[in-house]
Amino acid sequence: RGITSKKALRRFEFDAQVLGRLKHPGIAAVYEAGAHDDGEGPVPYFVMEYIPNAVPITQYASDKKLSTRDRLELFAKVCEAVQHGHMKGIVHRDLKPGNIIVDSSGQPKIIDFGVARSTDSDLAVTTLQTDVGALIGTLQYMSPEQVAADPHDIDTRSDVYSLGITLYELLTGRPPYDVKTLAIHEAVQVIRDEEPTRLSTIDRHLRGDIETIALK
Repeated sequence: RGITSKKALRRFEFDAQVLGRLKHPGIAAVYEAGAHDDGEGPVPYFVMEYIPNAVPITQYASDKKLSTRDRLELFAKVCEAVQHGHMKGIVHRDLKPGNIIVDSSGQPKIIDFGVARSTDSDLAVTTLQTDVGALIGTLQYMSPEQVAADPHDIDTRSDVYSLGITLYELLTGRPPYDVKTLAIHEAVQVIRDEEPTRLSTIDRHLRGDIETIALK
């Protein structure tokens, strides 16, 4: 609810059609999209693949007690899926462990690929009026360009940044910086200005190429 303009509805449906063309084992398939009139106006919806017994990638790695090598191999599959979306011209915009889930067979699946794009410009103000805790939770994985709140500055590099945040957490069990207890403006300042803690100070086995890649 909230996408009410005809222009936004058309873009939502167009985006859903584009997402329907994404065919990759690491991306949850989108089957259909449209709008349902519940008596108070159109409510957009999309129908996507159901993934049973799936958990966020960080929880899966913890539950399975995966080694660093296994975590990297799992993450490489995620990168391949994101690359597939980028090759199709689609930016996810909300990559985080909650949107990167792993099924019981160990196959990662990215959900909500590109769906956020339909709402960015139309709902920029509305988003700031939602639950602050939820907003901060998403801020944790946003790039500096994204927290600046101009949707026109977002491209594939923003997704790569969010992947880096997720990789850091996947390897260390904690985010590179914690903004959950901060006010929104303070969280934005941390994301834009502060250097993250080096991985090797948390786990010396992560020094070298792994640390360089994650921090890049």
